[in-house]
Amino acid sequence: MKRSVVALLTSGFLVLSAVPASASVLWDGDAAKGTGVFGNINGECAKPGSVSTVKDPAKGTVFRYAKPSGSNRCESRGIKVDGSKYTFRNDQTFYLGWSFKLSDTVNNNAVFQWKSYGHHIQNYPVVLKMIDGKLSLLQRQPDVTRVIWDKPIAANEWHKIVLGLHLSDQTTGGWVELYVDGAQQTFTGGGKRWACRTFDSVNDPKWGVYGAKDTTVENYVGGLKIGTTYADVSG
Repeated sequence: MKRSVVALLTSGFLVLSAVPASASVLWDGDAAKGTGVFGNINGECAKPGSVSTVKDPAKGTVFRYAKPSGSNRCESRGIKVDGSKYTFRNDQTFYLGWSFKLSDTVNNNAVFQWKSYGHHIQNYPVVLKMIDGKLSLLQRQPDVTRVIWDKPIAANEWHKIVLGLHLSDQTTGGWVELYVDGAQQTFTGGGKRWACRTFDSVNDPKWGVYGAKDTTVENYVGGLKIGTTYADVSG
C-alpha cells in the first residue's frame, strides 16, 4: 500500500511538473503610459516629425507617428521592460499585437519592421509595408526577399495585427504567423506558418512610417502588446 501511495504521488508530481508555466504579457505598450515604453525614438523620428499620444474616438489613447513630406522616417525602436531596453534572444517565441490606421496608403518602405542591427546579414527578417494599396508582408532571407502575403486596405480604417515570431538564426529554423482582424492569414503557397530565418545578431521591433518621402503620412498605433502566446495579445 505504501509503495502504491508513493508511486501515485510521484507520478502526480511528474504530471504537474510537465505542465508549462502560464503565459503572460511581456510588454504592455499602452499609449496612456507615453513614449517611454519604447527603447528609443530620438534619432528615429527627426523634427519636424513627431511621435505623440492622441485621443481616438474608437481606440482611446493611441500613438501618432507623424511623418511630414520631405522626411523619410518617423519610427520608434525597441521596447522597455521594467525601465530597461529589452533584448530579444535567439530560440524564443513572441507574439506582437497592435492596431493601426494610416492617413494615406501611398507606397512606403515600412509601417512595421522586425529590424536587424549589430553584425547582421539580414537588413530586416520581416517587414509590413504598403505596395500598390495593399498591406504586404515581406520576409527577407539572407539571399532572397519575398512578399509572402498581402491584402488591400484603405486609409483611415483600423486593423488589428498579431505577428507571431519564433526566433532562429538558422535558415529555416524560425517561423512567422500573421493574424489580421482576428483571422489567421494564409501565406503564399498555402501554409499558415512560414519557416524562415528570423533572428540576426540584434533585432528590434519598429513601428511608425518609413519611406513615402514626398507624402505626409500619419500612422496611428494602439493596443501594443508583446507576449509568448497569441492569447496574450489578441484582445
